[in-house]
Amino acid sequence: MKNATKTARRAAAAVLFGAAVIAAPAPVLAQSLDYYFPQAAVADFDPAIPTPEAFLGYPVGTHFTRHDQIIAYLRELARLSDRVSFEEIGRSYENRTLSSVVISSAANQARIDQIQRAHAEVANPNGGALSPDQPVVVGLFYSVHGNETSSGEAALLTAYYLAASRSPEVLDWLDKAVIVIDPSQNPDGRDRATNWHNAWHSNPPSSDPQDKEHVEAWPAGRTNHYFTDLNRDWLAVTQRETRAKLEAFHRWKPNFQIDFHEMGAGSTYYFEPSPSSMESPLLPKAAYEWNVTLAKYHAQALDGIGSLYYTREVFDNFSPVYGSTYPDFHGGIGVTVEQASSRGLVQDTANGPLTFPFTVRNQANVGLATVRGAVAERAGLLQFQRDFFRSAIEQGRRNASQAYVFGDAANAGLTGQTLDLLLAHRIQVYPLNERITQDGRTYEPGTAYVVPSAQPQFRLIHSIFDKTPPTNGGVYGSTSYSVALAYNLGSSGLRRVPAYGGAVTALPAARGGISGPDNAYAYAIDWRDLNAPQVLSSLLQQGVRVRSAFEPFTSRTQGGQTEFQRGSLVITANGQSLDAAALRQAVDKASRDAGVVAHALSTGQSVSGVDLGSDNVKIVRAPRIALVAGEGVNATEIGSTWFALSERLKYPATRLDPQQLGRVSLDNYDSIVLSGGRYENLGQPAIDALKAWVRRGGSLVAFGTAARWAQANGLAPQAEREERERSAPDRRDYADRQSVQGEQRTSGNALSADADISHPLAFGLTRRDLFVNKETDVTLTPVADPFANVIHIDANPQVNGYLPESLRKAASGTVWAQVNPVGSGNVVLFADDPAHRKYWLGTERLLINSLFLGNHLSTSGRR
Repeated sequence: MKNATKTARRAAAAVLFGAAVIAAPAPVLAQSLDYYFPQAAVADFDPAIPTPEAFLGYPVGTHFTRHDQIIAYLRELARLSDRVSFEEIGRSYENRTLSSVVISSAANQARIDQIQRAHAEVANPNGGALSPDQPVVVGLFYSVHGNETSSGEAALLTAYYLAASRSPEVLDWLDKAVIVIDPSQNPDGRDRATNWHNAWHSNPPSSDPQDKEHVEAWPAGRTNHYFTDLNRDWLAVTQRETRAKLEAFHRWKPNFQIDFHEMGAGSTYYFEPSPSSMESPLLPKAAYEWNVTLAKYHAQALDGIGSLYYTREVFDNFSPVYGSTYPDFHGGIGVTVEQASSRGLVQDTANGPLTFPFTVRNQANVGLATVRGAVAERAGLLQFQRDFFRSAIEQGRRNASQAYVFGDAANAGLTGQTLDLLLAHRIQVYPLNERITQDGRTYEPGTAYVVPSAQPQFRLIHSIFDKTPPTNGGVYGSTSYSVALAYNLGSSGLRRVPAYGGAVTALPAARGGISGPDNAYAYAIDWRDLNAPQVLSSLLQQGVRVRSAFEPFTSRTQGGQTEFQRGSLVITANGQSLDAAALRQAVDKASRDAGVVAHALSTGQSVSGVDLGSDNVKIVRAPRIALVAGEGVNATEIGSTWFALSERLKYPATRLDPQQLGRVSLDNYDSIVLSGGRYENLGQPAIDALKAWVRRGGSLVAFGTAARWAQANGLAPQAEREERERSAPDRRDYADRQSVQGEQRTSGNALSADADISHPLAFGLTRRDLFVNKETDVTLTPVADPFANVIHIDANPQVNGYLPESLRKAASGTVWAQVNPVGSGNVVLFADDPAHRKYWLGTERLLINSLFLGNHLSTSGRR
């Protein structure tokens, strides 16, 4: 039987590794434990601990395991094994369990709180001497991209191996390490992919890459419920999955953390180190040297099972937005691993048939190699983390800005949002105790805060408040990640640390609700506050008539006078369907829930500026909004608009498939949003329907490639473009193609721009200067209407990030946002997604204005 088994294994290996065969048999999918763990003896496993196959009812790799089954198995391990503890840390948007699993020896589990406190001292630069028996912390984070499915199955096998193995090596690991597992960072996306693959499974499985099993329908499983790429949310923390994960991360701050991914089926296996050109100058060189040291353990694991792999060619260690780089900014060694994806049970590739079990096998063995390497290098990793935070403080002391100050009395919502972000990242922040004027802004005690640079989290502080360090290009992802620029945050770097109060440890209570007399003539709300749109959304849905001031005014309010800028909301007591008491209750609750002050005014006559009955105080309609979402649409981009409406504003929107545009009555909607994507399959009837709808008064909002499509199809005027200088193409060496092509990409740059803040599209912005995200090569040229070109990229823009000179020239002086009057309606164009990745709050406000003030945007617009 043993010889027969060996023969079968060799035949399977020939298929798995693409060996030349005349007639390949059907790939073997049902694999035993010794296939996944050839280095282990079955007798070494505790029979009291069920294998994944015994619990699930099918061998790993023959079926895609649903998230609830993964959670159930890990709960069962925690019930049966004193090595395993399971904690539910939150819920996804679709109400699936978010979890953290901790595996260590029974002795360590009995004192796990003590170990956790001691590890926190490792991250404390002022802590005492490191204990020689302090366990190293290993983080294994799986399935951040839901349709990269091999890692979720590997999580089951890895947890089982660590819970059941009785080998001396594993017992030594468990004694010297605490393994923190996040089995499914993106359960909603994972189940979307899992259900697709299981639904289209056939027997035998089809290996044709064009088979439906391998081609997921839109939006596929990569992203979460709101189509967020959670791997790019670690710094911005916009999603509930990220927030829960950060809480677990900061309890442990792993010394060595792996983020498991998949890539194209035609590749092999990738692990770091990354190219030196993709390293951050904020981080110590030793961090990248550790990548080289630890890579040998991954190489040994894959060598041992004969799998192909490569290193040093792609991906980056530059930005703290990723799951493999956020640990690098916390004294750990973060590593991206990428397995070629079968995207189904088996797929034909140039390397031969790629089976799902083979991909799972590689991931599981790399996970174990991570534990092996962390234990072998334990003393050095612990010392590196201690040194990391000490050097961060020194780096902060040498920084040109000794502290950062932020805060705006007119925008308490954004101030609170920033505070919340800092606390999520465990950054020390303090209330400002002295008045400061810097960079043309004045910061007042009571509304502003201070973040000293000389603290352990300096490198993350720099990432939030300062310009992104320069790079030579070729970075894998976004080259700019400054949160302050994206927020359009009023903040400044200071050469000295100002006077400040006690540390902020929790968000202060929001000061919202009505301020002023009971018998109000009207209520006024400053539109500059980040949370003011929440109030508008709530009141409109209750049928309250709300107006928007298109010119500023000053009114007497409780305690003095208050200036209300353009866009400020006005709710008069007269002309409402609610009586005075019910109206006051509605305004008070909506503003209290949003943390926004609603000023009760006793008269419609202003101290200065327009009076409340002016024609410049216009009725705001409750817009009927449709978002075009379906095949061909950029899911991440339309997801940002959906998230802004659904989660921030709690405002309803209809999701229309692109193919519905020529079939349904568009007159049911006031505003339609087209995000980036491919719309060439829309027929002429759909285009004609959109044109007619706009002329009748509809407001079309299009951004990115959708803006280009709208212009090309006559939905918006297309200005003549200036001819750019053309030169003969350069001759380049073929060997340089990857670096040169990478340098020519535009990806995630922030460019300085000028905003017409008197235009209703820009209401709520307080300064003309702002930064816009430049993610695409789409540019808008000025149109004839002199009032239509609302946001201009500067003629010689500041670039935060990396932008090739040719692309910088192409973007310089172009329009980033414009309003095009068409008949009784308008078409609003943005060169890029204004709500990019759900954290560009500065330009997200323009998107909100385009939807709620859509009928007031054109100079000839209807009142």
